[in-house]
Amino acid sequence: MTEAEKFLLHGKWNNLPELVHNSKDLIAIFDGSYRLRVANSAYCQAYHCDPNTEVFWPDIMRANYLNKRGPVVVTDDIDAWLVEALARRAIQTYRSFEAELHGGKWIWITETVSHEGMTLFYATDISTVRTSSRQLRLERDAARRASWTDPLTGVPNRRYIMDRLEEWHESQSGQTEFGEHVLAVVDLDHFKRINDLYGHDVGDEVLQSFCQHSVKSIRPFDLFGRIGGEEFLFLMPNCSPEVAQVRLSLLQSMILHPKHCSEGIVVTFTFSGGLVRVRKDKDVHCSIRDADKLLYRAKEEGRARVLY
Repeated sequence: MTEAEKFLLHGKWNNLPELVHNSKDLIAIFDGSYRLRVANSAYCQAYHCDPNTEVFWPDIMRANYLNKRGPVVVTDDIDAWLVEALARRAIQTYRSFEAELHGGKWIWITETVSHEGMTLFYATDISTVRTSSRQLRLERDAARRASWTDPLTGVPNRRYIMDRLEEWHESQSGQTEFGEHVLAVVDLDHFKRINDLYGHDVGDEVLQSFCQHSVKSIRPFDLFGRIGGEEFLFLMPNCSPEVAQVRLSLLQSMILHPKHCSEGIVVTFTFSGGLVRVRKDKDVHCSIRDADKLLYRAKEEGRARVLY
């Protein structure tokens, strides 16, 4: 046992909350629903929020954007930006990046996600660090994000999905306990008919609406993205097929509410899907093919269902 472990074991860290609260670095903890649970004074001041209220990360970012305070968000559509930001977090248990705050301060942010979906946010001031190459780094990161993102919906594209799936499967296969994980491929029902009846602009809005609902339904460590025209993939680690089916049924219920499109047209739509258990001895491409077979069976059996 290390000295640090002995220190924690014997409870000699009672002043930790005080140290966290008084730190000039930004520290916060969010739960699996992106609800702020703990935040120190530095985080609350920078992000203009109160952890004692029922506040969620998307609401914090939206309020700061509308009031031109807190973190700088460059977008003309904050809701689309939030969909992209939440989807991009997928399957990453750790990530780090730099961000600008209104007023000119720059911070280096790290986010660590637990198996339960809790997120530890930590940021420190880097305003004086490597300022000469900052623009180059920002342009590089923007280009990388663009290469991973579906431009219509803002969610990860096929390239990103396949890269992350393979990385995740390799990391899990190296562990003694593989765990219970599921993968689903879903396809919007009668999507060609929507395009033919109402036009591609309405079809685009339907795809965007589906992605917005899907991103709201996933956990911080799930993976979701667009892998084809109207075909999408979900990876749900640490989840049983039974729970996954319930989650997809709830998503089906969410999208069944009529979609009011910008042209005054009201559209309703559903999806069909195939759900499989991810296996340690089977590569993810095989799992996708198995899920596809179940998806086509679901279409043949009447659509608006997910088969396992």
